[in-house]
Amino acid sequence: MSRMRYLGLDLAWAPRGTSAGAVMEATDEGVRLVSTAHLRAHEDVLGWVARNRGRSGAILSVNAPLIVENTGGRRPVDVDLEHHFGRYFVDEYQVNTVNASHPRTIGRALMRMGFEPDPQAEGDRVIETATQPTQILLFGLERPLRIKSGPIGGRKDAANRYRELIYGKLPFSEPPLEDSDALEALHEADLGGMNGTRLGELEEKLDAVMCAYVAAFLDLMGPESCAFLGDLHTGYVLLPAPGAEES
Repeated sequence: MSRMRYLGLDLAWAPRGTSAGAVMEATDEGVRLVSTAHLRAHEDVLGWVARNRGRSGAILSVNAPLIVENTGGRRPVDVDLEHHFGRYFVDEYQVNTVNASHPRTIGRALMRMGFEPDPQAEGDRVIETATQPTQILLFGLERPLRIKSGPIGGRKDAANRYRELIYGKLPFSEPPLEDSDALEALHEADLGGMNGTRLGELEEKLDAVMCAYVAAFLDLMGPESCAFLGDLHTGYVLLPAPGAEES
């Protein structure tokens, strides 16, 4: 059983935006969600990572651009994502040093903390992932669930389906997600009574859980079971690719 910790971070693109974190650990049978956290400032994010990285190392998976060197336009990996997932209506982004300066800064700070950006490295790693393509790959959807924007009623419906998919499908995936108090808390949270702020916190936590699961997938299923788009110089995205070894 791996002793690595799996951290998921849904990272805001702006310094004033809120983020969310999720912590998973391996069990004898699969993985377990240990906790989730609502994160506010730059220091909150780095402090949360420092507290949760664990003595045996951690893989931190982030839903935001980390390696960004182009001053305008898009990174090559973002063009690749459009090519592979455009037909699924996945959001397209213009990622450059102007509009992604905050996650780029956080990414560099994490690397100074000892997190290696290469997914195939040993020890602590920080990887960029993307939750919308991950939904397509793990849940078999025709289009990703639209959360975080739009009318609050539609957002609540999407968040509810999102958590139902996490709760209902990932326990039967590889690695299986086991039940836990933290998972139950997300599943049972009262959506009806939530205002926009509280709903946003839940949406971010759900994306963070998906990121943590990607980190666990990389460690327990191996890099050969993942799709790696882009490169370490201009930016990349790592995605779980169930069945990749058989294809």
